[in-house]
Amino acid sequence: MRIGAVILAFCAAGLAAEEKPVLADVLSVDRKAMTAQVRPVEGAAEQQVIFGEADAAIGWAGRRIRYVPVRQGDRVRADRIFPADAEELRRMKETTDTLRRLTADRGRMVTRMPTELVPDMALWNQDGKVVTKRDLLGRPFVLNFVFTSCRNAKMCPAATRCMKQLGDALDKSGSEVRLVTISFDPEVDSPGTLRAYADGYGIDGRRHLFLTGDEGQIRDLMRQYGILTAESDGTIVHNAATLVVSAEGRIVRRFEGATFDAEQILQSLSSLRSAR
Repeated sequence: MRIGAVILAFCAAGLAAEEKPVLADVLSVDRKAMTAQVRPVEGAAEQQVIFGEADAAIGWAGRRIRYVPVRQGDRVRADRIFPADAEELRRMKETTDTLRRLTADRGRMVTRMPTELVPDMALWNQDGKVVTKRDLLGRPFVLNFVFTSCRNAKMCPAATRCMKQLGDALDKSGSEVRLVTISFDPEVDSPGTLRAYADGYGIDGRRHLFLTGDEGQIRDLMRQYGILTAESDGTIVHNAATLVVSAEGRIVRRFEGATFDAEQILQSLSSLRSAR
């Protein structure tokens, strides 16, 4: 999924992205200078590239990454950085393939409703680390979907503000409930982009995970959770929902719409504790 507005923004800034992504090993990162020394896999010489602030904070040192090189004067900026470790990609593809078969097997009754278990997943969070369903089990979590370049104030921005308010309320109560937001624009929303987005809302990444990854897997997750999208006028038009999931991975409540009353979510979470 490509957002035309993002491409236009790069063009307006005078940046011309090379079409071919680069696969490289990150040798070191200078967070203060926001640069990194990388060694491209395909025989090119070691070089210095510019990192955005969020990607410099992630670091990436010692890891293999894939990025789009963007010419910035006589320098190159690494844009849309994604992990490219072979084992991580294998795990992600395995999960994607399994989910594809599961989605197809469900036929027309794809959307999972309350009392059903959530499907498996393997996606990267805003720190570039793989998160699976197993990693989330053991604590209740609240799940929604957004994309970071959404400009409809009543949709993704409003949903993220609601999640921020919920996170603040959970912090005050000392709750261990996690918040999970999955991007449905994974071509643009890299881990660094998600980190910058979360930071912009003052969100605590220790509680609230923002996830991105394989486009096919995310497309099937959206179908499993009943999130529908269509591209229109260079952006993504979509519905929205927020789901409360038990520590065992079972959907407890589904709230339709981008926004929600944090108190209702807290009551649903409280009922989970009371039922134990």
